[in-house]
Amino acid sequence: MVEGMIYILRTGCPWRDLPVVYGPWNSVYTRWRRWGQSGLWARLLRVVARGARGKLRCVDTSHIKVHQDASNPVGGQENQAIGRTKGGLNTKLSAWVEGRGRAVSLSVAPGQVHDISIAQTGVFPPLRGTITVADKGYDSDPFRTQLARKGSRSCIPPRYNRLRLVRWHRGYYRKRHRVENLFQRLKRYRRVGTRYDKNDQYFLGFVQLAAILDWLKSDFENTP
Repeated sequence: MVEGMIYILRTGCPWRDLPVVYGPWNSVYTRWRRWGQSGLWARLLRVVARGARGKLRCVDTSHIKVHQDASNPVGGQENQAIGRTKGGLNTKLSAWVEGRGRAVSLSVAPGQVHDISIAQTGVFPPLRGTITVADKGYDSDPFRTQLARKGSRSCIPPRYNRLRLVRWHRGYYRKRHRVENLFQRLKRYRRVGTRYDKNDQYFLGFVQLAAILDWLKSDFENTP
């Protein structure tokens, strides 16, 4: 069953085109839907994220184009994270990564929502004793206060029009590319690089599965 789900994640093909070697496509899809509704992938990601290393936590967002199969002209509750920008329909993926660039928290939002709004309302990973690194788009006093309450120091460069100076560490900020590297790795899976799922929960489930595989691959490559 899981092998079939990984095949769909990697190739992005429709469920009906799943090779018979993985079993009946409708059985694999039904199991995927049930696991997604139970929150299994989110729980598994939290489990592997317990191995987070280092004090740095980087946060950023990335746009994901929405395929026409995922668009729903009627609307509805299943695609609240699909928005419209100048580039058309898209979804924003927000990710927090640990010191080695592996995901510790993921969330999705409509493409037109500002990055800072997604971070403030999304799921925070455990931050006590960490340093949060982000770009100028996250330069917000309420967000800095929110991070401080969670026990994390902020390393966010100020905007050009900021009146009150803030401190930030250039050395830590150079590590911000690690969250960009995560997006690149996740988008190698076609089911993540393009959104084919109407339902937010099912799409986020594929992103979480890709992040879990990224953790497992990293651990395997670093095993003595």
